[in-house]
Amino acid sequence: MTATTQDRDAARIQVRRPQLVGHRGAAEVEPENTIRSFRRGVVDGSAWLECDVHLSADGHDVIIHDATIDRTAQADSPLRTGSVAELTRAQLDRVLVGADEHIPTLVEVLDAAVDPDGARIPLLVEIKAPAAVGIVLEVLAGYFEPDDWQDPSAAPACLLSFHEEPLQVAAAEAPQIPLMRTTTATSPEFWDSVAQVKVAHVGVRIADAREGDVQRARELGAALNLWTARSEEELLRALELGCDTLTVDDPAWARRLIDAQVQA
Repeated sequence: MTATTQDRDAARIQVRRPQLVGHRGAAEVEPENTIRSFRRGVVDGSAWLECDVHLSADGHDVIIHDATIDRTAQADSPLRTGSVAELTRAQLDRVLVGADEHIPTLVEVLDAAVDPDGARIPLLVEIKAPAAVGIVLEVLAGYFEPDDWQDPSAAPACLLSFHEEPLQVAAAEAPQIPLMRTTTATSPEFWDSVAQVKVAHVGVRIADAREGDVQRARELGAALNLWTARSEEELLRALELGCDTLTVDDPAWARRLIDAQVQA
């Protein structure tokens, strides 16, 4: 990108800065969805942290993105292959997923989502396996006090899903917990779902997001999340469109780039 192009791009960027969401912690620089990665995301300035939840064979929460351990298990892991849904939590505890890190529980992630001053970093909890919503609601209910949810704008966690079903369950059983419906490209059916479930946040993939999506989210009173900026081009596009939160794999890199493009 030339200096002239950079100047032209910068001129179009809105002054308002989005809050950064550390995707799987800081997935570009640490093993994804590990305590090490979430702690790095905090240190590198994430305003939010995002994690993924599957369900083990014996009904425990499992913080991992894929439905199997095959991609993320390190070469010398005692267990290197298998479906998460067919493995017990005890078996999954043996898996090493990079830098000798283990697959954490949701409670362990919540414990790590605190900055050096003791302030809590809100967690976007993505329900990968719809059946995991029950255990997630149980964990959040046990971890937080009812008063922690009184201010929706400062809630300690938000449930995220591509699927409508777990969000409907959460809305019925724990209406105090804010929700995010996310998608790659939007459709009329998607926006109907957003309105029906009354989510607080809407997520759209950067490559597929359009100005109409920004406007529709505003009309529905939903905060807009754009995901996932892994290149300068993607980050600049998200800033130009305008969003409330921006999901990134490397929060420190994103902060530096935004600082260079946006006047405070």
